[in-house]
Amino acid sequence: MRKLLWIMFGMVIASSCEMSKDGDADFVTDVVGTGGSTARFAIYGDFLYVVDNTSINVFDISDVEDPFYQTSVDVGWGIETIYGYKDNLFIGSQTGMFIYSIQNNGAPVYLSDYIHQTSCDPVIANDEYAYVTTRSGENCGTRLFEANQLITLDVTDLTNPFATSEQQMINPRGLCFFRGDLFVAEGNNGLKQFSLEDPSNPTLIQYFEDIAANDMIALENTMIITRDEGIYQFGFENNDLFLLSPIE
Repeated sequence: MRKLLWIMFGMVIASSCEMSKDGDADFVTDVVGTGGSTARFAIYGDFLYVVDNTSINVFDISDVEDPFYQTSVDVGWGIETIYGYKDNLFIGSQTGMFIYSIQNNGAPVYLSDYIHQTSCDPVIANDEYAYVTTRSGENCGTRLFEANQLITLDVTDLTNPFATSEQQMINPRGLCFFRGDLFVAEGNNGLKQFSLEDPSNPTLIQYFEDIAANDMIALENTMIITRDEGIYQFGFENNDLFLLSPIE
């Protein structure tokens, strides 16, 4: 039964991840799956990291036939997403973004945080900047004010992240890097493409109002988009997205 459950979990990972060895993978130091910004699990080397509402749970998967729970690290409340880049975990929560190092044999070690208004909060990052969307909604802890923003954070010093720009959005959800630009999902309101020519202050260059999107996984020449109706694969040509295939 234990093996069966693990195989089923592996199928879930495979269905939402693309194996990669290049620098666009979530963790560029190892071969891992590339997940979306709203993912609740990530893989680094011999470890699987899974977030629940309050913690990062660490599983040793060095023996794929006999994975085991290793430890849990308390982060806070309202933990929603996990994004891995190099030897760090970027945790999105309803209260802010948290950065943990996993350089020490895979064990999460707190580095810093950036606190914002209570809201839903996916995050992605590269060497210099982290990009966070905050969203109002019934399940996002925001009823008295609007918190719909794209926030850019300077993370060159991982122990001291700070905001370099805040831009008003409609109701943003997931986000991803694709072909040198930043794409931000606006749910049923569409998908926005931002130039990162100035990475400290992304500039809107295209708005795909007819492409509903909750989250995206960017591959080399295609983008997998999840939305309420299912999963869709889009190609990108002549600065335009076009539908390749739906999985409704």
